[in-house]
Amino acid sequence: MVHFDIDMPLPRRRAYHMIYNTSLHEAIDYASGNAWNGIVPDFGVPEFSPEKVSFYERMQLRQRAHELGIEWGFHAPGDDVSLFCTYPTIKDAILEYFRDIIDFARDLSKTRPNIVVHSGTPPSFKQAADRNCEFTEKNHDLYLQTFCDNLTALITHSRDHANIVLENLSWTPIVHEAIEEMVPRGLKLCLDIPKLYTPKFKEEDWAIFEKHKDAIEVVHIHDRNDLYGQHQVVGDGSIYFERPLRLVAGLKKPALYVFEVRPRDAAAKSLINFVGITDSLNLSL
Repeated sequence: MVHFDIDMPLPRRRAYHMIYNTSLHEAIDYASGNAWNGIVPDFGVPEFSPEKVSFYERMQLRQRAHELGIEWGFHAPGDDVSLFCTYPTIKDAILEYFRDIIDFARDLSKTRPNIVVHSGTPPSFKQAADRNCEFTEKNHDLYLQTFCDNLTALITHSRDHANIVLENLSWTPIVHEAIEEMVPRGLKLCLDIPKLYTPKFKEEDWAIFEKHKDAIEVVHIHDRNDLYGQHQVVGDGSIYFERPLRLVAGLKKPALYVFEVRPRDAAAKSLINFVGITDSLNLSL
């Protein structure tokens, strides 16, 4: 177990990405007994799928988390679904499952939780000896409208009890356009710091965060190195945290800092090293 100095300047809202826990109940107790005041189950883990948790168990989890002061955050599945999907029955199924996730988040949390989503990507059919994709350009309006419609459906369903938060994974000019349209309608943003630097610093994505910084609800913390890639212990990689941290330190409402490092002991080590960084920068999060 990793031990924390009680005088460490921890982020006010801090959670670990819950993947390898034995149960949601056990994750709450672990967080409460350590330095965490939040947990983020990922629905990419089959055991956490909403249909597997009864209403009675949801009420138990809701009460237990509330009693122990543990905040809920959630991460929607992102590896095999896409909000750019245009196939009618598949699109409807994706939205229906996401509505189940929103209802699950509502049942578990007495406060307004965040649900992080990935955009996915539209199909790409490049032609030989051509860097541009004529297919994507030709179907630009269709995919922009599809993406915005799907986000609107989720935001509408969650309006009274959750935030839909878009993570900066595989953002494209179409996603940038959609963000400009959807932030005024209630879309929130997740700043995954290492994804800004993969493979090099993405100035276009950064400009979106600067313009809409007050829409940032979640910040993902992990590190990246050439040997193992992303989701490494903070300090075991080459990510330069100062620039994005100075931006989020000035938010009107403190973001939820989610440590996407697994297993949870590695997340705890990351939290300690992260606090060393913020302390050296004289930042309060």
